[in-house]
Amino acid sequence: HQCFKYSYFFQASCRHDCSYLVEEQKSAFLESGGPEIWLQGIQFAPKKLQELHHTNLILAHQPWLYDIQHVKKLLKTNWSVSELTQAICILAQFHALSSYVHGVGIEASSDVHLSNTDFLQACASSSPSSLELSEGGVDVLLERMRSISLGQTETPCISEEQTRVSFEKLKKQTAGFGSPDLGMGSNQNRYSHLSPDSGFSYVDFYKRGEKSPVPTIKSQDCSWEEHGFSLVSELYSEVGDILDDKFKTAYSLTYYTCGNKTDVDTFPFRRAVWNYLHCLYGIRHDDYDYSQINQLLERKLKMFLKTVSCYPERLTEGQASTTVMKGFLQSEKVHVMVLVLEARLQAELLHGLRALGQYLM
Repeated sequence: HQCFKYSYFFQASCRHDCSYLVEEQKSAFLESGGPEIWLQGIQFAPKKLQELHHTNLILAHQPWLYDIQHVKKLLKTNWSVSELTQAICILAQFHALSSYVHGVGIEASSDVHLSNTDFLQACASSSPSSLELSEGGVDVLLERMRSISLGQTETPCISEEQTRVSFEKLKKQTAGFGSPDLGMGSNQNRYSHLSPDSGFSYVDFYKRGEKSPVPTIKSQDCSWEEHGFSLVSELYSEVGDILDDKFKTAYSLTYYTCGNKTDVDTFPFRRAVWNYLHCLYGIRHDDYDYSQINQLLERKLKMFLKTVSCYPERLTEGQASTTVMKGFLQSEKVHVMVLVLEARLQAELLHGLRALGQYLM
């Protein structure tokens, strides 16, 4: 039912307080004939939509917790496997789209959010951090990418143990960043009637001194190419190829430029952004040296990427005014946000689809 789809759209967008998307989809919902009473609160929506709330909650903030028990609980009610697959794909798309909308500054519903111009100017401002990379900007980044590419030519293989150790080290560092200001803004709970539990949010699955209760997902055990794509194609056939094209386009897109430099192979940087986003969601790529991320992404950029991916609603002007992507063209900064969107979407889908796959085994 079309009304249900629009409900998925705005319920997912509520999780990150993305008024641009919520209001747009609420209008589309009403134009499609959706009952106005549903917008008064989730308790007025059909029971089937209310049952989806917990899935929306987990996937938006802690998708690694989504497991076969969540799937079984829904399928014992009025949900079919194909309906749940469609819902998971839609929810994940709008969670990730919320990150993009906040990140490029489209979300401008209150004075704490940035306009597009403000965001891009903030990215170009100067502030010392990870000193050499931050201050050196594009020139230092280019030199480090060349060095990495040369090293891979000489020793193309990396052992699984090297990958594991470098990944665990990055997880510890990332957890050390902490979360942005937890203080709620005046508009933070404005959509709690449509999607309750506004206090539920991302937490680092690794905490210093503690053993993580959540196992890392290795890409050899659950990858988009080998597992996600085939499952979506089987259960929600019309979007399998669309998603695959989106991921490939975002990952491979390049004009071979970096700032005012031309003929640049930016693949190491793009790969670092993508794999860092996946690291935030507990996904480890087996053939990657995660120490490259610290070489190519300066600390403030990593903090920005973590915020915009995991807590985009907290992206305030004060936080975003730090230096990120110094010397990049504006189009390149937007491309980084496209990478964030698609990498987050893929990570969330892998967790959701893994639970579905376990149910179907």
